[in-house]
Parts: sequence; C-alpha cells; structure tokens
Amino acid sequence: MTDQISYARVKSDEQSALSYSQRKQEKHQQEMAMLADAFAHVKDVHTVLDAPCGVGRASIWLAQQGKQVVGIDLGEAALSLARELAEKDGVSASFERQNIFELPYEDGHFDATLCFRLLHHFESEALQQRLIAEICRVSSRYVVISRISPTSFTSLRRRLRKVLSGKDIKQYPVSGAQLDAAFAQHGFKPVHRVARSEFLHSLQLHVYRRG
Repeated sequence: MTDQISYARVKSDEQSALSYSQRKQEKHQQEMAMLADAFAHVKDVHTVLDAPCGVGRASIWLAQQGKQVVGIDLGEAALSLARELAEKDGVSASFERQNIFELPYEDGHFDATLCFRLLHHFESEALQQRLIAEICRVSSRYVVISRISPTSFTSLRRRLRKVLSGKDIKQYPVSGAQLDAAFAQHGFKPVHRVARSEFLHSLQLHVYRRG
C-alpha cells in the first residue's frame, strides 16, 4: 500500500481520451441513469463541480439539467475533447486543468460536487480520506460520490485472482459504512444511495448532505 498519488490513468493523450469517450452506449446510459437518480435527491443546487470530469460525460449531462458546471481534470487531451463535445451538444460548461487534491476554490465554493469513478483508484486509505476532505471542503451542501462494492461478484473474483495468480488489483473497494464514516468526519450525512445490488453491481453511488 502506498500514499503516493498515481497519475497513470490520466487521459493526457488524444488516443486514450478518444477511446474513453467511445465507451459502450449501454454502459454510458446506465451511468447517466444513476446520476439522474442521485441528483433527484440533490435539491436547490445551481453550481456543480465535476471532479474529475474526464471527457465531460457527466459535465455535459449536468449542464443539460440546467446546472452551472465546472469540470476539472489533469488530462489536457480529455479536457480538450470535453470542450469539443460540450460545444457539439450545445451546452455551456467550464473545463479547467486542476488537481483534485489541491483545489484552488474557496471553502463552500460549489453547491455540490460530483466525484464519479475516482475513489476506487486509490488503495491508500490516507489518499481516500484526503480526497474526501478536499471535495467536502469546496462543497457547501452536497457531495455525490461513487465507490466500488467489496462484496460484488467482480470484486470477489479479483481478490481470488490475486490469491491464485498474484495479479494486482487495480480497483479498490470501500464499504458503504466506511464511506459514511469518512463523510461524517466532515459534517456530511447520507441522504440517498442509488439502489443497486451490492453483489451484482460493483459501482455504487451515494449522496451526502452537509449538516
């Protein structure tokens, strides 16, 4: 286990960014449906930070819902493609190159922050805690965050594969109870979890509210 931040999955080149933007349409629609479910429980929110935004899939969806969106990422190629896709879809969203662990925004700058498909990339609990602390700091009301279930079939299979073959695990699960406890340290309480089987679906999505 290491507390060193890895940037191996940052979409810094055009090919990796383009490849990520061309994910299966069915999977994309399923994830956007998860966001719709989660944000139905996020009330009176106007400004949203999408961190990280990747190629802007969630940022564009949020902008289409009438939100003022700032998407951040470290990958220049991903940000460039996000701007192109937003323009193509006729929506207004701002995309900035920022480090999610060192955000330049003041405390409570955004009504809500979306952190989708990131937490599970960090094995270190210290880095997970640092990430949660920073997104809580800049969020005045809500945080919507995804995690990988430790009891999903995929997670169990990966652990077994590591035991049998020694192959590294690249997605690190966190339980719902662990996530609740981490957010409680920053004054956020759970208000909704998108209903998905912990065994059948690895990706889970939670909504937290300050206060």
